[in-house]
Amino acid sequence: MQKRDLLLIAVLLLVCGIAAAFLYPRGDAGPRRAVITQDGKVLYDIPLTGHKGIDEIRIEDERGENTIRIEDETVAVVDADCPDLVCVKTGKAAKKGDVIACLPHKLLIEVK
Repeated sequence: MQKRDLLLIAVLLLVCGIAAAFLYPRGDAGPRRAVITQDGKVLYDIPLTGHKGIDEIRIEDERGENTIRIEDETVAVVDADCPDLVCVKTGKAAKKGDVIACLPHKLLIEVK
């Protein structure tokens, strides 16, 4: 290998490192919280970071009912009376950017 080859490899590695830093930011650092909204109105803003144990929230209105479980540092819809149950099938959300939606009940859970 010549000096130019080594220099080219070093430059390529540096460019790849810089690109990786921008493409994969550490967006999940810091405290996380579950924001539960219905019809665009915030119902609950629950800290997830450091949460221990199990808490359940029941949300009921004229469209139907959802049961939300906060278990340790995760949130999930564990029961709903909507026809498709997509919100229940979504499973647990824990990372920033995770979303659980129940469209028939206009319910949205976002991890921020």
